[in-house]
Amino acid sequence: MRIEAKNLNYTYSPKAKDFSVRALKNVNLTIEEGDFFAIVGHTGSGKSTFVQHINGLIKVQKGSGELTVGEFDLTDKKCDFKSLRAKTGMVFQYPEYQLFAETVRDDVAFGLKNFFPNLSEKEREEKVKKAIELVGLDYKRIKDRSPFEFSGGQKRRIAIAGVLVSEPEVLILDEPAAGLDPQGKKDFLSLLKKVHGSFVKTIVIVSHDMNLVSEYCNRAAVFSNGGIYKVGSPKEIFSDAAAVEGLGLELPVTAYLENELKKAGVEISSDLTEEDFINNAAKVLIKKGDNA
Repeated sequence: MRIEAKNLNYTYSPKAKDFSVRALKNVNLTIEEGDFFAIVGHTGSGKSTFVQHINGLIKVQKGSGELTVGEFDLTDKKCDFKSLRAKTGMVFQYPEYQLFAETVRDDVAFGLKNFFPNLSEKEREEKVKKAIELVGLDYKRIKDRSPFEFSGGQKRRIAIAGVLVSEPEVLILDEPAAGLDPQGKKDFLSLLKKVHGSFVKTIVIVSHDMNLVSEYCNRAAVFSNGGIYKVGSPKEIFSDAAAVEGLGLELPVTAYLENELKKAGVEISSDLTEEDFINNAAKVLIKKGDNA
């Protein structure tokens, strides 16, 4: 599903003049089906407000622009928000804190019962099994255990299974790697790459981790003071180091190294993923060695 915002605005407490806050200012943004898209920006830039519009957690205010997600017009009073939310899964920061049921199976099945109440018990069980196995866990071994028995990384997988069970086309995640150790972060992001391109066509992440953005995302939007500063590939976003840092963001390691090497007279151009940076750096060094 294509996500398109046109002149989207949002104001918190609009009727309280002394306390109103304009969180979004004429946001124009298109996220194409198939994107692994990042929303980045400093605290208070409007990024979280924007992504909560995508599945209707925050409603578009009357006369405040346009927003469509696939066939859903979120400005239409007749918009079927229940169907929209079944197709646009939202994963909040630290989703493992939202686990609540007595068993893993019941926790994962909760959203399914809400969105698809007419499924038979057999159909529901098959979908729960598929979701649990999709996140790399053994269904038979864990289905009847408490979700609170597991490690942080495993709890996060269980929580994600509870979103994936409805087979959303769009998956939105707020700081997906927050609180994970390096290996847990790598494993979790590998999981996201695995589900991307299956029934999950599009992934949208909100993140302060620019290394994550450069490594996994094909496009990104930088929010600043409620508006969009820039949209493009990670290479395009991080091409101006001074501007990025001026917005309160850090450069990914690969972009930082490219800039520092350029100052030393070594030109390396990569797409800013670690693999591409290393490969291009090796080619430059080999060439320099051959010319020595």
